[in-house]
Amino acid sequence: MTTATVRQLRTEFPKVRAALQRNGEVVITERGVQSYVLRAFEAPKKARPKKIDYYARLLSYMPKPIAAEAARAMDADRDDR
Repeated sequence: MTTATVRQLRTEFPKVRAALQRNGEVVITERGVQSYVLRAFEAPKKARPKKIDYYARLLSYMPKPIAAEAARAMDADRDDR
């Protein structure tokens, strides 16, 4: 565990940064009391987007087919006009 003072952070930051890269974290002391922990930033991992089933989504928008008997009834009704 590496320690550095607040004053060292201001005046000798390149040395503190090198210690941070070497050890992973640096404890910052203020007037001899351990006050802060400085860690390198790690970007959160991006979750992969869920694969979209475009065909299933298209089918969900399509109207349901009517029964053959209902289709014949509609065709018969059209002939009368």
